Amino acid sequence: MKKLLTTSAILLSATVLVACSNNQSDTKDSSEQPKIEQKNTTSTNTKAKVDNSKYDDLISEIKSKLDPESTGAISVKIKNDVIDSDSSEPHDTIMILLTGTAKDSAKESLDAVNSNSATNDQNNAITLIRMSISEFAKKLPDDNTTLSLGYEKSADQYNLIAKSSKQKDIIPVGELIVQ
Repeated sequence: MKKLLTTSAILLSATVLVACSNNQSDTKDSSEQPKIEQKNTTSTNTKAKVDNSKYDDLISEIKSKLDPESTGAISVKIKNDVIDSDSSEPHDTIMILLTGTAKDSAKESLDAVNSNSATNDQNNAITLIRMSISEFAKKLPDDNTTLSLGYEKSADQYNLIAKSSKQKDIIPVGELIVQ
């Protein structure tokens, strides 16, 4: 399992770097639409302090795999008692937000995938991100908590690249393209 995660993280890093190059030669049709999550959630959390320490080990692992040099390419937000369209039960959501050049690169790749103009490298970069989030989500402490990766579009509006729970991938992972 560790080897799979390490390999996924290395492939993710490599494909994100490759996706940064502006090679626009190959295209692939894709019918995926971007998932936009808005702040239309309600919180039943009152002024009581919530203990999110149960997520500390997973968040540390995610940070070490996705940002091994601690460059600040990702930030993590935890929202408690969220009710959204993906679950009727109040649940916690861990959001991994890309920042800086990581955000720009992922945005470019996701936009290309959604407009059916992505290169194989861009498609694989998005797929590897989704695979990594899916694997990390399997380590969540319960079945209702979700793990998301994306970037902030504007205040409290996010474009999600990947979203999974312990039981399912809410945004489908897809397949790697081998050529």
